[in-house]
Parts: sequence; structure tokens; C-alpha cells
Amino acid sequence: MKFLRIVGKAAVAFYDELFFHFLGGLIHLVSWLLIIPGPFALAGIYAIGQRAVRGKGVNWRLLWDNVKEFGLRSLLLFLISIFGLALVAANLYFYNTPEISPFPPGVAAWTTPLFILVGVIWLAVVFYAQSFLMELEEPKLKLVYRNSLFLAILKPFQTLGFLVVAALATGISVALPVLVVVLPGFLSTLSLTAVRTLITELNEQMQRIAEPDEGDGDDAQGHVVDEDDEGWPSIDPA
Repeated sequence: MKFLRIVGKAAVAFYDELFFHFLGGLIHLVSWLLIIPGPFALAGIYAIGQRAVRGKGVNWRLLWDNVKEFGLRSLLLFLISIFGLALVAANLYFYNTPEISPFPPGVAAWTTPLFILVGVIWLAVVFYAQSFLMELEEPKLKLVYRNSLFLAILKPFQTLGFLVVAALATGISVALPVLVVVLPGFLSTLSLTAVRTLITELNEQMQRIAEPDEGDGDDAQGHVVDEDDEGWPSIDPA
């Protein structure tokens, strides 16, 4: 089953760089405690996961370079993600609180499932977004969210499975707080593995039904390349 293979591959890649993920997790945690934007440090954690998924070595210079390159955009992704979740929560609260909602109670029976579905889709987009930010050759936020949404829609069952695994990992980390330090490292590796594997699969499916677009390709570093900003990206699975 492809879903289990992706999770297993991510677990192996995470374990291979467990030491760096532990140190990166500590830095990430301290960043929040010191009021330094945690998403800046999260960019470094994703850099560790990215190298681990590609089977390449990790060094501190690489992490610092990624923090400088992706830190601000990671912060923007975080703020947009929180805003989206807050919007969904506010709508659920509004329609399910008779004291403030002008609509009859029967309306909530329709709006509640709708906004729960929207919330799940948004969580799926958030799950993929940081990975696309790291993998795209030109990581524009529009492309990051577009590709994340497309991937969630085109691979709904695998995406739901990844969200369940992420929720289980988060729950275990809450029960065993010492694991909170390495939780971002595992989730980043899982997301990156999922993005790279599923995009490769989709590209192979598209190539079987149509000739490949000569305008797109992979760069020397294995980034997702999307030169016309309109087509589906390709990726080097190595």
C-alpha cells in the first residue's frame, strides 16, 4: 500500500537525521520562548527533512542558509494558516451559538458539516504548504497554496491518512512531552516525503496520457520546477 510505504520511508529518513532533528527541535522551541518567530526556525527543520528525504548530508551552514532564504515566507505561511483556521473556527462558533446567530438552529445542521470539511481541506493545504515552499524553484505563495490544494484534492485518501498520522503523532507527543521536541522534524519529513512521492506519481500518470511539457523540468538540485507558473510541477524523486 503506497500510503504505508510513504509513511515508512518518512520514518526511516527521520530516524537517519534524528540527532539534527532533536537539536533543530530544541532551537525551534527556544525560538518561541524567546519571542523569536518560530516559523523562521521551522524553515531550518524542513531543510533537515529535505536533505534526509533526498539521502544527503546535513550541516549547520545549510540550515542557516535556509532560515535566511525561507524564514520570512515561512512566517507568512504560518500567519495565513492561523488566519484560515481561525476563520473556520469563528464560523463554526457563530452558526452553533444561538445567542449570536440570527439564523434558525436548522441552518447549523447544514453549515457545520460544510465548515468541518473546509477545515479539513485547509489542514491538508497547510500540511503540504511548507514542503512546496521548500521544493519549488520559485516559491511564490500563490503557487505554494495552489499546488497544495491540488495535491489534497487529487490524492484525498492519502492526504487524509497523512493527517491522521500527523494527529496521532501530535497526540503521542502531548502524552509524552519529551517527544514535542522532535515532532516538527517528523511532521516535516512526512510532508516532504508525501509531496515528492505523490508529485512523482502524478507526473508519471500525466506522461502516460499526454506528451510532457518541454517547458518544465528539474533543476540540478532536484527542486520542483514550474517555469510557466501555470502547469503542474515536476520533481526529481532522487
